[in-house]
Amino acid sequence: MSADRSATERAELNGQIQRVERQEDEFSEARQRYEGSLEQFREQFHAVGRDRESSLRERIEAGDRGVQHELEVRNDLLLRIDRYVEETSEELEQTRSRVRQSFDDELEKLAKERNALPWA
Repeated sequence: MSADRSATERAELNGQIQRVERQEDEFSEARQRYEGSLEQFREQFHAVGRDRESSLRERIEAGDRGVQHELEVRNDLLLRIDRYVEETSEELEQTRSRVRQSFDDELEKLAKERNALPWA
């Protein structure tokens, strides 16, 4: 039985494939952390908004009609935050798709190179 004359090149390509797979995993983890922090931002902002709304509603019930504008501003701000989070999530999904395609293309290229190497 003869030795694999492409063993070195095959090992290099396997290493490159593993590197790309690690990068893919790292990107996925970073994306998930970012998505989590984005959702946490929204949730925290809404929690503050609910607290503020309670305070404003109490003032309205006490007869303070001047707070209606504050309530409208608060609602508008919450809508803007929701829109920001949704737009950012959509952009992140588009980026994920492009990056995923890039990783897939690179992995396919490396696998083809590796598989084209002669064994004997």
